[in-house]
Amino acid sequence: MILDADLLLDSASAITSSAASANTIDLSEQRDMGIGDDPALKLLCLVDTAFTTTNSATLQVQFQGSTDNSTWDTYAESPAYAAAALVAGARLFDIDVPRPAAGKSMPRYLRLDYVVGTGVFSTGSVTSAIVLGRDDEPAGGAYPSGFSVNN
Repeated sequence: MILDADLLLDSASAITSSAASANTIDLSEQRDMGIGDDPALKLLCLVDTAFTTTNSATLQVQFQGSTDNSTWDTYAESPAYAAAALVAGARLFDIDVPRPAAGKSMPRYLRLDYVVGTGVFSTGSVTSAIVLGRDDEPAGGAYPSGFSVNN
């Protein structure tokens, strides 16, 4: 997986309360980001530092777009993750870059919005980016080991 600094939304950014991503991606004009292309652009959202809380805080990730960098539309959102699921190395919200909802304009600006509910986190950080390909693991875990091939 290759990370492009211009497509980086967060780099080990601490998330303790609701906040927008550290960076906003400016596409320079309103455009379709190749939705439906193969391969499609993907969202990577990786937990760098485990999240801890003294209450029952949850984290929800929203992918948002804007035409003016001021008013934001949410195109897709993750479920609300409990702190127990937010361990170092956890991947959140593995999706293809979504298309705007019907009736919404193509975005010029892209960002993530982190919504913390039911309290605050004491610690926790994420790295997020738009990538062409993630280092995805096959469904069900790694390939089995210990097999032999007859010659």
